[in-house]
Parts: sequence; C-alpha cells; structure tokens
Amino acid sequence: MSEMAARMGKAAVDFAAAQASNATRDWTGICLIFVRMCFNVGPAAPDAAAGYQAAKFKHGTGGTPPLGVPLWWTGAPHGHVAISTGDGNCFSSDILRTGKVDKVPISKITRLWGKTYKGWSEDINGVRIWRPGAMDTLPAVDLSNVREAAAKDQFRPPGQGLHESDIVIVERALLKQGLKDPMNVDGFAGKDFRKAYALWQKATVPPPFDGIPGMKSLEKLGKRRGFRVIS
Repeated sequence: MSEMAARMGKAAVDFAAAQASNATRDWTGICLIFVRMCFNVGPAAPDAAAGYQAAKFKHGTGGTPPLGVPLWWTGAPHGHVAISTGDGNCFSSDILRTGKVDKVPISKITRLWGKTYKGWSEDINGVRIWRPGAMDTLPAVDLSNVREAAAKDQFRPPGQGLHESDIVIVERALLKQGLKDPMNVDGFAGKDFRKAYALWQKATVPPPFDGIPGMKSLEKLGKRRGFRVIS
C-alpha cells in the first residue's frame, strides 16, 4: 500500500478511538493488525516483535511520543504495539478488555504485562507515517471524566483511577506549572492531585479551591500547557 494512502496523525488516532467504542470487533491477540489498520497500512511483519525489528526510523524511550505513531514493546511471545495519542497515553488492544481497545497511559502496559518498552517509530510495515515537523493536534481532556475522578478516586485503591488517560494529561500540566510531585504522575486523582489542582485554582479562578476542576480553570491550564477541554 502506498504512503499516500496511509492514515496519519489525528486521522489514525480517530480510527483507534472508534474501535474503543466498537462492541462487535474482536482484536484478541492481533495488536499489529489493529495498529496497521489504524494507519491503513498493509500486512508485512508476522507480529509486533518482528514489526519493531523491521522499523527503520526508530526513536527511544525519552520524551513523550508524538500523536499518531506506533509504540513498541518486546518480550515473549510476540511483543506488543499500540498507537500514541501524543500525551503520554495510547490506544491499545487487549490491555483492559480482551479483544477490545482502550486508551491507557503508556506506562500501564509495561506495568501490567512486564514487557520492555522500546519507544516509537516513524514507520510501520515499511510505510513511513510520521516525519519531523508533522502537524500534531492538541490532546483532548474530558471535563466530566476529570471531575468524576477528582471526586471519587480518593475512595478507590491507589493505582486504580477512574479515568487515568485524562488525569495523566492534567497531572503533566500541573507538573510543568511546578505544582505536582513528579513521582506521582500516575493517572490517579487522589489527595495529591486535588492539593495540586487547588493551588492552580487559587492562582487563576475565584473560590471554591476544592481541587475539583471546573471548565474555566481547566481551560486556562490547557491553554498554558497544550491541551483542549471537551465536555
């Protein structure tokens, strides 16, 4: 399949997001097929381990991978591949629900499966789907998800946040503002998260300063630190 026919950037991520809400599609054990179809790229490597070895334009694990690139893990038996959403999260098959697609922090895959995260590549199955300078769109944070997590995560076991992918984006923004402990960027909106967010509220909006994000304060944080807010 030609490079011109490939889906890139936001279009590839939008395809992945659509699969997350697809109740009938079964992606069990075929992560490479899922990701290559996100990019509208044809078959080549037999599994993710071989796909990673074949990639020519590899990047390591430093920094946050851009929007719409394949992410690679090695480890028995076949490795793993997912697609980056550009904010430290990814869409992955099989991670939370067998055969289904979910958006999760990149670190969660390594933590749950024990595979070795190798970073990302600009190509997959011989097709280059990202180049330096490509236009990335801002990641989206769902206000209702963030508010629910901030209200309820404190009553849940640590590491089992309700909406980890949204909270990670906000945590990273708070960290860049100097308000968040870098050791606690984990997608969990417990007491530490609310304490940090309350400091942001005090600096930007009228009371209450309860650590539960509202639209105005969250939009201000997003404009400052590169995300958009949806409700």
